[in-house]
Amino acid sequence: MSRRPYCNALVPTRAIDRRLARVHVGMPAADVERMVRDAIAVSPDRDRFTAEITRQTVRYALWRHERNRAEYVRVMSGRL
Repeated sequence: MSRRPYCNALVPTRAIDRRLARVHVGMPAADVERMVRDAIAVSPDRDRFTAEITRQTVRYALWRHERNRAEYVRVMSGRL
């Protein structure tokens, strides 16, 4: 999943980016997905999260988490 996935404008990409910036890169993908789904469930805007928007939101979050992991590996390996 190296290319940024397609996201509808309703997918909260900035909020996901901010949230995942504070998550350890070693967190399993299943935990990231659970965290995103739990956040959607308690969101005041949860009515706008159709099945498709939820799917795209989870896919974007997993992609972002993977990118954060890759960045961590790149920085820690000294290959700047």
